[in-house]
Amino acid sequence: MGKTAEMRLSIVTTMYNSAKYLPKCVDSLLDQDLSEEDYEIILVNDGSPDNSLELAEQYASCHKNIKVLSHANKGLAGARNTGLEAATGDYLCFVDPDDYVHPSIYGKLLGMMDEESLDMLRFNYDMVSEDYQIINKPKGTVIDYSQQIMDGEAFLDDRLGYGCFVWSYVYRLSFLRKTGIMFKEGAYFDDTNWLPRVCSMADRIDSVDFVGYYYLQRSGSLVNSMTEEAKQKKVKGQVDLISSLKDFASQTHSEKVKHWCFSMISLTVLAIMSFAVEEKKKDIIALVSGLDVFPLELKPKNTTPRVRNKLRVIDWSPKLYYTLCQML
Repeated sequence: MGKTAEMRLSIVTTMYNSAKYLPKCVDSLLDQDLSEEDYEIILVNDGSPDNSLELAEQYASCHKNIKVLSHANKGLAGARNTGLEAATGDYLCFVDPDDYVHPSIYGKLLGMMDEESLDMLRFNYDMVSEDYQIINKPKGTVIDYSQQIMDGEAFLDDRLGYGCFVWSYVYRLSFLRKTGIMFKEGAYFDDTNWLPRVCSMADRIDSVDFVGYYYLQRSGSLVNSMTEEAKQKKVKGQVDLISSLKDFASQTHSEKVKHWCFSMISLTVLAIMSFAVEEKKKDIIALVSGLDVFPLELKPKNTTPRVRNKLRVIDWSPKLYYTLCQML
């Protein structure tokens, strides 16, 4: 797939059992302040068993900037990699198929990328219910979107926080290709494995405080599911993430990157320990005790980036867990 001189943006959307939500998503991607010659929408069918592929092909038959790719199921990470490899634009965005974007947003974002010569640009988002009403973000969600260009290490330590959403950024495609970083197939928290590594290698990152993305909260999604199977998958994914973050911290010489990794590890441990207030307290405590992560290193609220608290878990109870969470 050769790159054309006019191609400004590639938007990668993966599909797996997405037919219910896909039309709203794709319609929002088509309602932009760019001509169809300026951007491409890459719909990656990840072996979906529903009629997502049929819907995607119908859209492609009507819009020349929509490209449909299909392969056997690889999971979200593998499908994102397929889209990333196929992209031909100067810039790239990811959009999940059950979410949607603000009308006429991409021209503004690309203008900032051009003017500031950015590798990455973060923009704000809203959470919406299944009837597409805006809902409150989780308590304690505080992200600094004030405009200030900084390098990736500083951004990681000062600005990224714990919300690693790959869809809330515009990326310079040549920068992504230069990093060589791909999504880790099979990772439950593939965003958190990928985004901080990419951020750490950027020379210029900025933020802008306007909403460009709408993040759908589905009760039946794996992230929000509270079935026993979902809990087990989540805990395994969290353990794998801790291992990945420890490797990331050990491979970098940047103290700023290490600080972020250690804080994220601590938050992930606390998330695992939230299951210890339920019926499998002993099993969870035994699991966490074997992770070699204590003392936990937390970055309390309202402090400079360098202030940290060191914590050791002596006894664990619901009261202690929620007290520690309030420090974040």
